[in-house]
Amino acid sequence: MKQEAFVYELNEKPKIFYNFIYGLQWVLIAIPNVVIFSALCSSALGLPPSGQIIFSQRLLIVIGLTTIFQSLKGHRYPILEGPSSALLLSFIILAPQGLSVIEGGLILGSLLLIATGKFRWFKWLSSLFTPNVVGVILILVAFTLLPFIYPMLIGISSSHPYGELHVFGFSLLIILFVSFFSYWLPGFFQTTSMLAGILLGLILSLLQGTVPLTVVRESAWWALPSSSFVLRPAFSLSATLSIVFTYLAVMINTAGSIQAMSEIVGKEGLEDRIHRGICMTGTGGFIAALLGVVGLVSVSISTGVVLISRVASRYVLTMSGVIMIICALVPKLWAVLTVIPSSIVAAALFVALSSQVMAGLNVIITGKKEIGRREYFTVGLSILFGTTISFLPKQFFNFFPEAIAPVISNGLVMGLLFSLSLEHLLFRKKL
Repeated sequence: MKQEAFVYELNEKPKIFYNFIYGLQWVLIAIPNVVIFSALCSSALGLPPSGQIIFSQRLLIVIGLTTIFQSLKGHRYPILEGPSSALLLSFIILAPQGLSVIEGGLILGSLLLIATGKFRWFKWLSSLFTPNVVGVILILVAFTLLPFIYPMLIGISSSHPYGELHVFGFSLLIILFVSFFSYWLPGFFQTTSMLAGILLGLILSLLQGTVPLTVVRESAWWALPSSSFVLRPAFSLSATLSIVFTYLAVMINTAGSIQAMSEIVGKEGLEDRIHRGICMTGTGGFIAALLGVVGLVSVSISTGVVLISRVASRYVLTMSGVIMIICALVPKLWAVLTVIPSSIVAAALFVALSSQVMAGLNVIITGKKEIGRREYFTVGLSILFGTTISFLPKQFFNFFPEAIAPVISNGLVMGLLFSLSLEHLLFRKKL
């Protein structure tokens, strides 16, 4: 459905002031995910608060650069780049092996995307990813992150191994707050509901005196990201397999975001845009790997933001990328954000993942008159299998060879492989 009432069309350049304001809005949409992903990755790696600040700076620089490249040379649509939930899962699972191993896997996975876009392989792979498989991927991204999120939601720690009731109540308050604002508020305020929830949690925590402010006082106002924790990449079979399979999900997500945007701003040269976009996402992932941060994906909510703002200019995203890079050079800003309690960050992500689940269900049922027995097995079994894998005790995977144990323990990867097997082999449609 072509949208006719845009204030600025795809290739129009707003005046500099308006371009800055519209670009700033995209930055505000991006920041909550940067905060959430940096907190989760830093926790998995055991980084101190200063390390989380550096991680946040680097991640925002990569997002800014990739968004600029995409808007000017990649798919050339008004689509925001952001950290990938699927790659976050692999990042957390592989964290015990060290950042060098993660970097090696991310490098190889990103090169796969670059090659897929450059040599136009996606047109051959796309037939494997039916609506059932894509829906399973979207749902499993949410479900397989739950084992890492629920301990933060209820306040599990070494001193409180079974959690704390007041932390759970606090998390529930943030979940309801973000959900309420996301549903009832209009336009711009709706798109910043996650950030509002995080800021509310920070304010309440400050009033309770539970937030350590030493790192904020000691952080500089302006600085380049430190080169500490830059390592030489190491390559392992388990990390490579795990991340390469995960990058298949990233590729599908990126292609889906580009196709969705084409429905409202125009489909001219769509196949070329998809391949350029995949290639550029891989390029951004390669830069992310070299900087030791999680890889990126084209954010699927971009279509909704464009429809709400009625601004379809791709140059607004170029401006947002520039603003992100400038913001990344202000460590004191990131010091404030990194002292936010993990329960608040997890609560905001919990709401976002609920949308991910419904997006997956929508992909599965769209165009079907009814859900038949085939979907009961190809979809239901895959979701349950992948989710079960993610909740199994770590010691169980010691029974498997060390080279493949991280792959077997990745619920998203195993759910994806299970879904492909059921969809195209065991329960393939009769010709």
